[in-house]
Amino acid sequence: MMKRTAISILLAMVAILQLTALTPQGAIDKFISNSVLRYASVGVQVIDLDSAKSIGSYRPEQANITASTMKTVVSSAALGLLGPHFRFETPVYLDGELVDGTFKGNIVIRGLGDPTIGSVFLPCQANIVDEIISALRARGIHTIEGAVIGDDSYYCYPYYDLAWDVGDLAYDYGAAVHGLSFHDNLMTASFTMDSRGRVSSSSITPPVPGLKIISRCRSNRGRNSITPYMDYSVPALVLTGDTGAKTYRDTYANPTPAPMLVDSVERALRNNGIQYRQELNARDSVDHAERSLLVIHKSPELTEIITSLLDRSDNMFAHALLRAIGARDWATKEFENMPSDLDAIGVAAVKRWLENQGVNTDPLFMRDGSGLARSNKASVNFFGDMLSMMAHRTFDGVRLCDLMPQAMGRAGKTLKANPLSEQIVLKSGSMRHVQCYVGYYPAEEPHYAFAVLVNNFTCSQPSIRELIGAFLCDLFGEL
Repeated sequence: MMKRTAISILLAMVAILQLTALTPQGAIDKFISNSVLRYASVGVQVIDLDSAKSIGSYRPEQANITASTMKTVVSSAALGLLGPHFRFETPVYLDGELVDGTFKGNIVIRGLGDPTIGSVFLPCQANIVDEIISALRARGIHTIEGAVIGDDSYYCYPYYDLAWDVGDLAYDYGAAVHGLSFHDNLMTASFTMDSRGRVSSSSITPPVPGLKIISRCRSNRGRNSITPYMDYSVPALVLTGDTGAKTYRDTYANPTPAPMLVDSVERALRNNGIQYRQELNARDSVDHAERSLLVIHKSPELTEIITSLLDRSDNMFAHALLRAIGARDWATKEFENMPSDLDAIGVAAVKRWLENQGVNTDPLFMRDGSGLARSNKASVNFFGDMLSMMAHRTFDGVRLCDLMPQAMGRAGKTLKANPLSEQIVLKSGSMRHVQCYVGYYPAEEPHYAFAVLVNNFTCSQPSIRELIGAFLCDLFGEL
């Protein structure tokens, strides 16, 4: 009798577990039923990579704002078009003549779109300033009579995408992509405001010659609320809002990275015992007949750049890859500098490559390489197709999933506390009223790809991350 009772209880428990276990579609239905998504635009897609078929979805054709999940698109195309071992190159020329250790002419640093020069996020790469100093010493140069010129003409103005919000351009995440970039195109600005709302003192680190800090603030002793804007025409960091007498310090985008690099080289010359007699009337034009190559600075390989940008969600790095893809197409026309519509050329090249891999790009509305523009949209069906294709492609042994970060704390506390956090790799994307995730499970040998795009939720950003993280636990906890 007791044996029968135990068996009955066991069977009942199995039945309950079967009823409560969530299928992929059940996990999705539970997720979208949350009240905070009542007015939201939501897309969910889960793909079984073995069969390349959907095992659960919600509004798979609806195009939503992607935010930084767009970085997986440009990273995929860069792997395919540029190759995993691609390196940006920045040539440095001597433009003049060398006589008995004295070089009379210009040192010309020719920017070709490398976003990583002097990056604090890639500290193991070669230091271009040290390379220049070493190359000068190797040639026996002890005196320079001329100028250091940072040639930033490769990309034409504007250096940012026109779809980016003007309010983003002053912040660290809104750094533009220059032909000659340096120090992540960022600067640390410290400034003190007086009681009348004027800048009484300021400093910029590293130094950016020619950059101004302009205050258009109102004096308000009871409120300190400053909003920065970037004026590329001056150039200047323009401060607006209310302030009393107070000191501020923050990191901002640098609108003129070339002068920052030039200043760094000039200081290094003097600090390393090379006499530098700057000629104020030094030639700004470049005479190719008199040029000789001093050194070529090379960036880290593409795989290292992509790993860094996906982990940190670096908009400048990602958009630089889009421009490198566009420049690859434009270079066939044998023009020295890039056209003003380079971003559109890059987007067309990305979409063409995806289509050649069998991915339908009709649901992809791509404006930039980073996702910073709110006009970037895509359906979860697109991401499912792209991620599925990339799961079956290797590039000299490298897969997209190998370069993506683990979930860890990127999707709330519930997922962070779950062992699944180390088994899921994903790219997140967020902006106001937008939270998105695309990725793979399990990390090392993915069997599933997923995309979750949520726009216009009615809760806080941490709350929607928590909700999506709990959904991923429900989804992959049963697979």
